[in-house]
Amino acid sequence: MVQACSSPSQVQHKDTRIKPYLDSQQVEELSIHLARLSSDEMAGRKFSSVASKEAQYYIISSLIEDNVKPFKGKFRHPFVRKSIFSNKSGTNIIGYVEGNTFPNQYIVISAHYDHLGKKGKKIYNGADDNASGTAALLAFSQLIAKNPLKNSVIFLFTDGEELNLSGAKSFIKQQKLLLPQIRLNINIDMIAGSKSTSKLHFIDNRLEEILSADNITRLKTLAKQLSIKLKRGFKRDSTNNYKRVNWINASDHGPFNYNHIPFIYFGVGVHQNYHTPDDTYENLNLPFYIQACQSIFHYISFFDQNIMTSQKKT
Repeated sequence: MVQACSSPSQVQHKDTRIKPYLDSQQVEELSIHLARLSSDEMAGRKFSSVASKEAQYYIISSLIEDNVKPFKGKFRHPFVRKSIFSNKSGTNIIGYVEGNTFPNQYIVISAHYDHLGKKGKKIYNGADDNASGTAALLAFSQLIAKNPLKNSVIFLFTDGEELNLSGAKSFIKQQKLLLPQIRLNINIDMIAGSKSTSKLHFIDNRLEEILSADNITRLKTLAKQLSIKLKRGFKRDSTNNYKRVNWINASDHGPFNYNHIPFIYFGVGVHQNYHTPDDTYENLNLPFYIQACQSIFHYISFFDQNIMTSQKKT
């Protein structure tokens, strides 16, 4: 693996043009991750399936290759999802890089790797949902492992997001003692869109608890300096009958929000390929996706540099 072209501490937020973090080889690796995770061989990465274990193996192998440490001594963090009909086992994959200034203060970056699997002979590849976020998280873990941030970073690859956010809820339950030290959740879910996608959307909550008023203003300025169109909020898409999506709890940031942990969530919202067999690598907007990844990492850097030190005991 190659070195990042710049370290997070070198970003200049006042520049009118911000340099990308991912260089050409890392962009190529990002595309390989995305293609592999959304391939027919992964069979839609259904919860508690053989294909899910294939995805787990791929994620863990990539983390090991990039020298990302296992969280609390292990990458696999199993849980049980109970239902009326049966109990099934799921597995969160969690990596970790210790911060060089505030090792006991954490940023959790999350992306779910599960999807819908097969329905009959049709494969729901879930390229955008959410191989896109999973591949991005692998790229970010590589960058941060080579250039650790001020704060410790937990890379949370959740299972069971498609089943009522089971993986994220299990992480919260299993790590209750750690919650006071988690300063922020950055959730990434569906950031490649379809061929017609042109904007990356985001929502957030409680950022004023971790950023000064000046840095809240600077955060708004940062959005204008990116190479991608970034829009706050998500539209209601009538074409897919998802008019009543409660976006503040719609993905893995929901359990963090419920536990009063500040979050920011990046995604494109629903589109014509959402939860259909057409959500494939070939139908993604790859140039947009690469720009989205570059832009999100600028946000990661910004938060790391500017989060106020926790007043809670660590």
